[in-house]
Amino acid sequence: MIVLVSGSKRARECAETIERKTHQQTRVAATLSEAARCLEQVDCQAVVIDDSWQQVDGDIDGLVFSQGRTALPIYVNLSLHAAERVADEVSCGLQRLSREQAASMRVATSELRNELRGEVTAILLNAELALREPALSAGASEKLHAIHEMAERMRNKLDGPTNVPESRKSKPRLVRREMMAHSSN
Repeated sequence: MIVLVSGSKRARECAETIERKTHQQTRVAATLSEAARCLEQVDCQAVVIDDSWQQVDGDIDGLVFSQGRTALPIYVNLSLHAAERVADEVSCGLQRLSREQAASMRVATSELRNELRGEVTAILLNAELALREPALSAGASEKLHAIHEMAERMRNKLDGPTNVPESRKSKPRLVRREMMAHSSN
């Protein structure tokens, strides 16, 4: 949903052009209270603000930042630009928002993945060290093996099938040798 905040006679025409260009429903709000109601009722992707209207009611910025949540504010001037140009501005703004959101998701995913890799590595290392204990009971050894296997699966999921280094694929891990030594005793 897009909200177009304007008192212009051309607002309806611009809203229709924005809808055609972006394929998103566009509501016209002629007053600040109408805009506030629209922003409260639905989660909007963008709030298109008519610069010429903003000069009449300058509190629109407060509304956008208090009510707009994650809505992208896009400033246009309906008195200077044709509806097609306004729709192009809105479309470009939404494309930019989409790219920024995707980039943010990639960064967040990467940070989480790196943090989890460190935790999984610690679990693997502690499980391997515990499996080396000579006085380890069979039940405790079995549970540690299960923990180790789960951590390995977690690491493989974090690394993904294409990100696993060849060195890790070709060399058996220390715990595998330790597991064999424990099972043969």
